[in-house]
Amino acid sequence: MYFYLKGIVVHKFDDYIVIDINGIGYQVLVMHSEDFPLGEEVLVYIVHVVREDEEYFVGFSSLKEKKVFNQLCTCKGIGPKTALSALRGISVDDFILAIQNEDVKKLKKLDGIGPKAASQIILDLKGSIAPIENNSKRKFNQNQEDAILGLKSLGFKVKDIEDCLLRINDDSLSTQEYVTLVLRMIKK
Repeated sequence: MYFYLKGIVVHKFDDYIVIDINGIGYQVLVMHSEDFPLGEEVLVYIVHVVREDEEYFVGFSSLKEKKVFNQLCTCKGIGPKTALSALRGISVDDFILAIQNEDVKKLKKLDGIGPKAASQIILDLKGSIAPIENNSKRKFNQNQEDAILGLKSLGFKVKDIEDCLLRINDDSLSTQEYVTLVLRMIKK
């Protein structure tokens, strides 16, 4: 089974890209071709769809997108092309929220999804789709992320490290300065 493709994007169209891998061009259907820069090497998570009369790849920029696509394809009456078409009109996080909030109105606005299909999607996925992480949590910059990795490798718990970083009100420190401050805070 194929899991991902890694290669250079040589062509981009509205609904697919072409990835060159060792001189072979793979056509990959995508939700948003702008997620894949032309001329750059990319890693595309894929689903290989094989039907009686067709075979194609569907590609995603993240594992989360791939997982939501696969879950949507398990819904009664929803095939891969309908799932892809529907997800082009909404972000993955908004799609998950619509299911959690049982928002039939939002789902039926998606391409290929009517009121009956929207209700079926909610029925099939409610409770099985992963909830959205709390967005109130602060995002960390690269130096903070590097500090987290370094401290984690020393055996500290990620939650403890992140709690300390959230108490530091300076986003301009070096990785080493973050490590030093977190070590002082944890030792207290």
